Amino acid sequence: MNKTLIYIFLFLCIANVKAANSSIDKIIATISDNNTDIKATIAQLASDSIEISSTNYLEDPSVDFEYLFGSKSIGDKWAIGVSQGFDWPGIYGSRRRANKSKLSALAYSANMKRLEILSQAKLLCLDLVKINKQIDVWQKVYDNYSRLYDNYTLALEKREITILDINKLRIELVNTKQTLANLKITHDEIIENLKALNGNNQMPTTLINELIEYPNDKLQPLDMYVKQFNEHDPESNYYAEMNNAFNAERSVARMGWLPKFSIGYKYSNEIGDGFNGFTIGVSIPIFANRKKTKAAKAQEIANVFTINSVENTNMARIKSTFAKAVSLKSQLSEYQAALDFNTNNELLQKALENGQISLLDFIRETIYFLDAEQQMLDIEYEYNCTIAELNKYSLIAQ
Repeated sequence: MNKTLIYIFLFLCIANVKAANSSIDKIIATISDNNTDIKATIAQLASDSIEISSTNYLEDPSVDFEYLFGSKSIGDKWAIGVSQGFDWPGIYGSRRRANKSKLSALAYSANMKRLEILSQAKLLCLDLVKINKQIDVWQKVYDNYSRLYDNYTLALEKREITILDINKLRIELVNTKQTLANLKITHDEIIENLKALNGNNQMPTTLINELIEYPNDKLQPLDMYVKQFNEHDPESNYYAEMNNAFNAERSVARMGWLPKFSIGYKYSNEIGDGFNGFTIGVSIPIFANRKKTKAAKAQEIANVFTINSVENTNMARIKSTFAKAVSLKSQLSEYQAALDFNTNNELLQKALENGQISLLDFIRETIYFLDAEQQMLDIEYEYNCTIAELNKYSLIAQ
Protein backbone atom coordinates (compact mmCIF):
# COMPACT_ATOMS: atom_id res chain seq x y z
CA MET A 1 0.00 0.00 0.00
CA ASN A 2 2.76 2.43 0.88
CA LYS A 3 4.48 1.82 -2.49
CA THR A 4 1.22 2.58 -4.30
CA LEU A 5 0.91 5.94 -2.58
CA ILE A 6 4.49 6.82 -3.39
CA TYR A 7 3.89 5.91 -7.03
CA ILE A 8 0.83 8.16 -7.05
CA PHE A 9 2.88 11.00 -5.60
CA LEU A 10 5.64 10.48 -8.18
CA PHE A 11 3.06 10.29 -10.96
CA LEU A 12 1.82 13.75 -10.04
CA CYS A 13 5.38 15.03 -10.38
CA ILE A 14 5.86 13.32 -13.74
CA ALA A 15 2.49 14.56 -14.99
CA ASN A 16 3.61 18.09 -14.27
CA VAL A 17 6.78 17.54 -16.33
CA LYS A 18 4.87 16.14 -19.30
CA ALA A 19 2.45 19.07 -19.25
CA ALA A 20 5.26 21.62 -19.36
CA ASN A 21 5.15 23.82 -22.45
CA SER A 22 6.13 27.39 -21.54
CA SER A 23 9.52 28.42 -20.19
CA ILE A 24 8.05 28.84 -16.71
CA ASP A 25 6.45 25.38 -16.89
CA LYS A 26 9.80 23.87 -17.89
CA ILE A 27 11.63 25.63 -15.07
CA ILE A 28 9.04 24.43 -12.55
CA ALA A 29 9.25 20.89 -13.93
CA THR A 30 13.05 20.97 -13.63
CA ILE A 31 12.83 22.15 -10.03
CA SER A 32 10.23 19.48 -9.29
CA ASP A 33 12.78 16.87 -10.41
CA ASN A 34 15.85 18.32 -8.68
CA ASN A 35 14.66 20.04 -5.51
CA THR A 36 16.30 18.44 -2.48
CA ASP A 37 13.38 19.24 -0.15
CA ILE A 38 10.99 17.40 -2.46
CA LYS A 39 13.37 14.44 -2.64
CA ALA A 40 13.64 14.43 1.15
CA THR A 41 9.85 14.54 1.42
CA ILE A 42 9.53 11.51 -0.86
CA ALA A 43 12.11 9.61 1.19
CA GLN A 44 10.34 10.54 4.44
CA LEU A 45 7.03 9.49 2.88
CA ALA A 46 8.46 6.03 2.19
CA SER A 47 9.82 5.74 5.74
CA ASP A 48 6.61 6.90 7.43
CA SER A 49 4.50 4.65 5.20
CA ILE A 50 6.48 1.59 6.23
CA GLU A 51 6.22 2.56 9.90
CA ILE A 52 2.45 3.03 9.71
CA SER A 53 1.93 -0.21 7.81
CA SER A 54 3.88 -2.12 10.47
CA THR A 55 1.37 -1.30 13.22
CA ASN A 56 -1.28 -3.81 12.16
CA TYR A 57 0.59 -7.10 12.39
CA LEU A 58 0.08 -9.89 14.89
CA GLU A 59 2.08 -9.79 18.07
CA ASP A 60 5.39 -11.65 18.04
CA PRO A 61 5.15 -15.27 19.24
CA SER A 62 6.15 -15.85 22.85
CA VAL A 63 8.42 -18.68 24.04
CA ASP A 64 8.71 -19.50 27.73
CA PHE A 65 10.76 -22.05 29.61
CA GLU A 66 10.61 -23.06 33.24
CA TYR A 67 12.81 -25.33 35.34
CA LEU A 68 11.74 -26.15 38.89
CA PHE A 69 14.00 -27.86 41.40
CA GLY A 70 12.50 -30.56 43.62
CA SER A 71 13.83 -32.74 46.44
CA LYS A 72 16.18 -35.58 45.63
CA SER A 73 13.45 -38.07 46.25
CA ILE A 74 11.11 -36.45 43.76
CA GLY A 75 13.42 -34.88 41.22
CA ASP A 76 13.21 -31.73 39.11
CA LYS A 77 10.65 -30.79 36.50
CA TRP A 78 10.73 -28.48 33.50
CA ALA A 79 8.40 -27.18 30.83
CA ILE A 80 8.59 -25.28 27.55
CA GLY A 81 5.80 -23.49 25.73
CA VAL A 82 5.09 -21.44 22.62
CA SER A 83 2.10 -19.08 22.37
CA GLN A 84 0.68 -16.56 19.96
CA GLY A 85 -1.44 -13.62 21.12
CA PHE A 86 -3.93 -11.69 19.00
CA ASP A 87 -6.46 -8.91 19.38
CA TRP A 88 -10.17 -9.18 18.82
CA PRO A 89 -10.53 -9.85 15.04
CA GLY A 90 -12.52 -6.68 14.26
CA ILE A 91 -9.71 -4.51 15.57
CA TYR A 92 -7.46 -5.44 12.65
CA GLY A 93 -10.05 -4.26 10.12
CA SER A 94 -10.55 -0.91 11.86
CA ARG A 95 -6.82 -0.45 12.29
CA ARG A 96 -6.33 -1.23 8.60
CA ARG A 97 -8.84 1.49 7.68
CA ALA A 98 -7.06 3.94 9.98
CA ASN A 99 -3.69 3.13 8.44
CA LYS A 100 -5.05 3.47 4.91
CA SER A 101 -6.32 6.97 5.70
CA LYS A 102 -3.04 7.89 7.39
CA LEU A 103 -1.08 6.77 4.34
CA SER A 104 -3.32 8.87 2.09
CA ALA A 105 -2.84 11.81 4.46
CA LEU A 106 0.92 11.36 4.17
CA ALA A 107 0.73 11.62 0.39
CA TYR A 108 -1.30 14.83 0.68
CA SER A 109 1.17 16.15 3.23
CA ALA A 110 3.99 15.52 0.75
CA ASN A 111 2.05 17.39 -1.92
CA MET A 112 1.62 20.31 0.49
CA LYS A 113 5.39 20.63 0.62
CA ARG A 114 5.72 20.19 -3.12
CA LEU A 115 3.06 22.81 -3.80
CA GLU A 116 4.82 25.25 -1.48
CA ILE A 117 8.14 24.82 -3.30
CA LEU A 118 6.71 24.96 -6.82
CA SER A 119 4.65 28.05 -5.95
CA GLN A 120 7.82 29.69 -4.68
CA ALA A 121 9.55 28.75 -7.95
CA LYS A 122 6.77 30.26 -10.04
CA LEU A 123 6.85 33.51 -8.09
CA LEU A 124 10.61 33.71 -8.67
CA CYS A 125 9.96 33.26 -12.38
CA LEU A 126 7.45 36.11 -12.26
CA ASP A 127 10.03 38.20 -10.39
CA LEU A 128 12.48 37.52 -13.19
CA VAL A 129 9.97 38.52 -15.87
CA LYS A 130 9.33 41.82 -14.08
CA ILE A 131 13.04 42.53 -13.66
CA ASN A 132 13.67 41.77 -17.34
CA LYS A 133 10.88 44.15 -18.34
CA GLN A 134 12.30 46.85 -16.07
CA ILE A 135 15.81 46.33 -17.43
CA ASP A 136 14.46 46.61 -20.96
CA VAL A 137 12.75 49.93 -20.20
CA TRP A 138 15.69 51.43 -18.34
CA GLN A 139 18.15 50.23 -20.98
CA LYS A 140 16.21 52.13 -23.63
CA VAL A 141 16.25 55.24 -21.44
CA TYR A 142 19.98 54.84 -20.87
CA ASP A 143 20.63 54.41 -24.59
CA ASN A 144 18.63 57.54 -25.37
CA TYR A 145 20.41 59.55 -22.69
CA SER A 146 23.79 58.30 -23.93
CA ARG A 147 22.98 59.28 -27.49
CA LEU A 148 21.75 62.69 -26.37
CA TYR A 149 24.80 63.18 -24.16
CA ASP A 150 27.12 62.54 -27.09
CA ASN A 151 25.16 64.92 -29.30
CA TYR A 152 24.89 67.62 -26.67
CA THR A 153 28.57 67.38 -25.83
CA LEU A 154 29.26 68.40 -29.41
CA ALA A 155 26.63 71.14 -29.14
CA LEU A 156 28.33 72.39 -25.97
CA GLU A 157 31.61 72.67 -27.79
CA LYS A 158 29.85 74.81 -30.40
CA ARG A 159 28.27 76.82 -27.55
CA GLU A 160 24.77 75.92 -28.77
CA ILE A 161 23.68 74.87 -25.25
CA THR A 162 24.73 75.73 -21.70
CA ILE A 163 26.74 73.69 -19.27
CA LEU A 164 23.63 73.44 -17.05
CA ASP A 165 21.86 71.42 -19.75
CA ILE A 166 24.72 69.00 -20.13
CA ASN A 167 25.13 68.65 -16.33
CA LYS A 168 21.46 67.82 -15.93
CA LEU A 169 21.75 65.20 -18.65
CA ARG A 170 24.91 63.80 -17.07
CA ILE A 171 23.13 63.42 -13.71
CA GLU A 172 20.22 61.56 -15.32
CA LEU A 173 22.68 59.37 -17.20
CA VAL A 174 24.46 58.42 -13.94
CA ASN A 175 21.15 57.78 -12.14
CA THR A 176 19.91 55.60 -14.98
CA LYS A 177 23.16 53.65 -15.07
CA GLN A 178 22.94 53.04 -11.31
CA THR A 179 19.33 51.91 -11.59
CA LEU A 180 20.30 49.45 -14.31
CA ALA A 181 23.15 48.12 -12.17
CA ASN A 182 20.80 47.57 -9.20
CA LEU A 183 18.25 45.81 -11.40
CA LYS A 184 20.92 43.48 -12.76
CA ILE A 185 22.05 42.66 -9.22
CA THR A 186 18.46 41.74 -8.34
CA HIS A 187 18.26 39.75 -11.58
CA ASP A 188 21.30 37.67 -10.58
CA GLU A 189 19.95 37.15 -7.04
CA ILE A 190 16.71 35.71 -8.44
CA ILE A 191 18.67 33.32 -10.65
CA GLU A 192 20.68 32.19 -7.62
CA ASN A 193 17.45 31.57 -5.70
CA LEU A 194 16.14 29.48 -8.60
CA LYS A 195 19.43 27.59 -8.62
CA ALA A 196 19.03 26.84 -4.89
CA LEU A 197 15.53 25.49 -5.49
CA ASN A 198 16.91 23.42 -8.35
CA GLY A 199 19.12 21.41 -6.01
CA ASN A 200 21.96 23.90 -6.48
CA ASN A 201 22.05 22.99 -10.18
CA GLN A 202 22.42 25.83 -12.65
CA MET A 203 19.17 26.58 -14.45
CA PRO A 204 19.48 26.28 -18.28
CA THR A 205 20.41 29.69 -19.72
CA THR A 206 17.99 29.29 -22.61
CA LEU A 207 15.05 29.01 -20.22
CA ILE A 208 16.20 32.01 -18.16
CA ASN A 209 16.61 34.15 -21.26
CA GLU A 210 13.09 33.32 -22.39
CA LEU A 211 11.52 34.81 -19.25
CA ILE A 212 10.60 38.14 -20.82
CA GLU A 213 6.80 37.80 -20.83
CA TYR A 214 4.29 36.66 -18.25
CA PRO A 215 2.42 33.39 -18.84
CA ASN A 216 -0.87 33.71 -20.63
CA ASP A 217 -2.92 32.68 -17.59
CA LYS A 218 -6.53 33.79 -17.83
CA LEU A 219 -8.66 34.99 -14.93
CA GLN A 220 -11.27 32.26 -14.44
CA PRO A 221 -14.70 32.65 -12.79
CA LEU A 222 -14.67 32.54 -9.00
CA ASP A 223 -16.59 29.25 -8.97
CA MET A 224 -13.76 27.61 -10.89
CA TYR A 225 -11.21 28.54 -8.21
CA VAL A 226 -13.53 27.30 -5.47
CA LYS A 227 -13.89 24.01 -7.34
CA GLN A 228 -10.12 23.67 -7.74
CA PHE A 229 -9.68 24.23 -4.02
CA ASN A 230 -12.31 21.66 -3.08
CA GLU A 231 -10.80 19.05 -5.41
CA HIS A 232 -7.07 19.64 -5.18
CA ASP A 233 -6.11 21.51 -2.02
CA PRO A 234 -3.69 19.08 -0.33
CA GLU A 235 -4.09 20.65 3.11
CA SER A 236 -7.86 20.13 3.13
CA ASN A 237 -7.48 16.61 1.77
CA TYR A 238 -4.87 15.88 4.43
CA TYR A 239 -7.20 16.82 7.28
CA ALA A 240 -10.11 14.97 5.63
CA GLU A 241 -8.06 11.77 5.53
CA MET A 242 -6.89 12.30 9.10
CA ASN A 243 -10.54 12.65 10.12
CA ASN A 244 -11.22 9.24 8.58
CA ALA A 245 -8.21 7.88 10.45
CA PHE A 246 -9.38 9.28 13.79
CA ASN A 247 -12.83 7.83 13.19
CA ALA A 248 -11.34 4.38 12.55
CA GLU A 249 -9.08 4.72 15.60
CA ARG A 250 -12.14 5.47 17.71
CA SER A 251 -13.57 2.15 16.54
CA VAL A 252 -10.31 0.48 17.51
CA ALA A 253 -10.50 2.09 20.96
CA ARG A 254 -14.10 0.94 21.46
CA MET A 255 -13.22 -2.63 20.57
CA GLY A 256 -10.17 -2.36 22.81
CA TRP A 257 -12.45 -3.28 25.72
CA LEU A 258 -12.98 -6.72 24.19
CA PRO A 259 -10.71 -9.50 25.49
CA LYS A 260 -7.44 -10.49 23.85
CA PHE A 261 -6.60 -14.12 23.29
CA SER A 262 -3.52 -16.26 23.10
CA ILE A 263 -3.20 -19.82 21.83
CA GLY A 264 -0.14 -21.97 22.31
CA TYR A 265 1.48 -25.32 22.78
CA LYS A 266 3.23 -26.55 25.94
CA TYR A 267 5.40 -29.51 26.78
CA SER A 268 6.07 -30.44 30.42
CA ASN A 269 8.44 -33.05 31.82
CA GLU A 270 7.72 -34.07 35.39
CA ILE A 271 9.37 -36.97 37.25
CA GLY A 272 10.38 -38.54 33.97
CA ASP A 273 6.89 -38.31 32.51
CA GLY A 274 6.15 -36.02 29.58
CA PHE A 275 2.98 -34.03 29.15
CA ASN A 276 2.02 -31.86 26.14
CA GLY A 277 -1.02 -30.02 24.89
CA PHE A 278 -2.58 -26.72 23.92
CA THR A 279 -2.88 -23.61 26.06
CA ILE A 280 -5.44 -20.83 25.81
CA GLY A 281 -5.21 -17.48 27.51
CA VAL A 282 -7.53 -14.49 27.82
CA SER A 283 -6.55 -10.94 28.72
CA ILE A 284 -9.20 -8.51 29.98
CA PRO A 285 -8.12 -4.89 29.22
CA ILE A 286 -9.50 -3.34 32.40
CA PHE A 287 -6.77 -0.74 32.78
CA ALA A 288 -4.88 -0.51 29.47
CA ASN A 289 -7.81 0.91 27.46
CA ARG A 290 -8.98 3.55 29.93
CA LYS A 291 -9.96 6.85 28.27
CA LYS A 292 -8.63 5.79 24.85
CA THR A 293 -12.10 6.10 23.31
CA LYS A 294 -12.53 9.60 24.74
CA ALA A 295 -9.08 10.60 23.52
CA ALA A 296 -9.83 9.33 20.00
CA LYS A 297 -13.16 11.18 19.99
CA ALA A 298 -11.45 14.39 21.16
CA GLN A 299 -8.89 14.09 18.35
CA GLU A 300 -11.67 13.66 15.81
CA ILE A 301 -13.58 16.69 17.12
CA ALA A 302 -10.44 18.85 17.13
CA ASN A 303 -9.69 17.77 13.57
CA VAL A 304 -13.20 18.73 12.42
CA PHE A 305 -12.67 22.21 13.83
CA THR A 306 -9.35 22.37 11.97
CA ILE A 307 -11.04 21.33 8.72
CA ASN A 308 -13.64 24.08 9.12
CA SER A 309 -10.94 26.63 9.95
CA VAL A 310 -8.83 25.67 6.92
CA GLU A 311 -11.85 25.81 4.63
CA ASN A 312 -13.06 29.18 5.95
CA THR A 313 -9.57 30.70 5.81
CA ASN A 314 -8.96 29.51 2.27
CA MET A 315 -12.40 30.53 1.03
CA ALA A 316 -11.76 34.04 2.38
CA ARG A 317 -8.32 34.03 0.76
CA ILE A 318 -9.66 32.91 -2.62
CA LYS A 319 -12.46 35.49 -2.63
CA SER A 320 -10.20 38.38 -1.58
CA THR A 321 -7.50 37.35 -4.07
CA PHE A 322 -10.09 37.07 -6.83
CA ALA A 323 -11.47 40.53 -6.03
CA LYS A 324 -7.93 41.92 -6.03
CA ALA A 325 -7.24 40.28 -9.41
CA VAL A 326 -10.40 41.82 -10.92
CA SER A 327 -9.40 45.26 -9.66
CA LEU A 328 -5.81 44.93 -10.89
CA LYS A 329 -6.98 43.69 -14.28
CA SER A 330 -9.14 46.80 -14.66
CA GLN A 331 -6.28 49.10 -13.61
CA LEU A 332 -3.87 47.36 -15.96
CA SER A 333 -6.26 47.71 -18.90
CA GLU A 334 -6.56 51.44 -18.25
CA TYR A 335 -2.79 51.88 -18.08
CA GLN A 336 -2.21 49.82 -21.22
CA ALA A 337 -4.78 51.87 -23.12
CA ALA A 338 -3.21 55.19 -22.08
CA LEU A 339 0.46 54.32 -21.95
CA ASP A 340 2.87 53.13 -24.61
CA PHE A 341 6.30 54.02 -23.36
CA ASN A 342 8.07 53.37 -26.66
CA THR A 343 5.62 55.53 -28.62
CA ASN A 344 5.71 58.35 -26.06
CA ASN A 345 9.49 58.23 -26.02
CA GLU A 346 9.64 58.47 -29.80
CA LEU A 347 7.26 61.45 -29.77
CA LEU A 348 9.38 63.20 -27.15
CA GLN A 349 12.50 62.50 -29.20
CA LYS A 350 10.96 64.06 -32.31
CA ALA A 351 9.70 67.06 -30.34
CA LEU A 352 13.21 67.63 -28.98
CA GLU A 353 14.80 67.27 -32.40
CA ASN A 354 12.30 69.72 -33.90
CA GLY A 355 12.91 72.26 -31.16
CA GLN A 356 9.38 72.04 -29.81
CA ILE A 357 10.67 71.28 -26.29
CA SER A 358 13.90 71.98 -24.48
CA LEU A 359 16.31 69.37 -23.18
CA LEU A 360 15.12 69.95 -19.62
CA ASP A 361 11.52 69.52 -20.74
CA PHE A 362 12.50 66.33 -22.52
CA ILE A 363 14.11 64.96 -19.36
CA ARG A 364 11.12 65.93 -17.17
CA GLU A 365 8.64 64.35 -19.59
CA THR A 366 10.77 61.23 -19.93
CA ILE A 367 10.86 60.85 -16.14
CA TYR A 368 7.08 61.37 -16.00
CA PHE A 369 6.36 58.62 -18.52
CA LEU A 370 9.05 56.44 -16.95
CA ASP A 371 7.32 56.68 -13.57
CA ALA A 372 4.01 55.81 -15.22
CA GLU A 373 5.63 52.85 -16.96
CA GLN A 374 7.02 51.61 -13.63
CA GLN A 375 3.58 51.88 -12.03
CA MET A 376 2.11 49.87 -14.89
CA LEU A 377 4.83 47.24 -14.55
CA ASP A 378 4.13 47.03 -10.81
CA ILE A 379 0.42 46.52 -11.45
CA GLU A 380 1.11 43.96 -14.19
CA TYR A 381 3.44 42.05 -11.86
CA GLU A 382 1.00 42.13 -8.94
CA TYR A 383 -1.84 41.00 -11.22
CA ASN A 384 0.16 38.01 -12.47
CA CYS A 385 1.12 37.11 -8.89
CA THR A 386 -2.56 37.05 -7.87
CA ILE A 387 -3.38 34.90 -10.91
CA ALA A 388 -0.53 32.55 -9.92
CA GLU A 389 -1.97 32.33 -6.40
CA LEU A 390 -5.45 31.54 -7.73
CA ASN A 391 -4.12 28.99 -10.21
CA LYS A 392 -1.57 27.39 -7.88
CA TYR A 393 -3.42 24.07 -7.68
CA SER A 394 -2.66 23.52 -11.37
CA LEU A 395 0.93 22.90 -10.26
CA ILE A 396 -0.16 19.57 -8.70
CA ALA A 397 -3.26 18.83 -10.77
CA GLN A 398 -1.84 18.84 -14.30
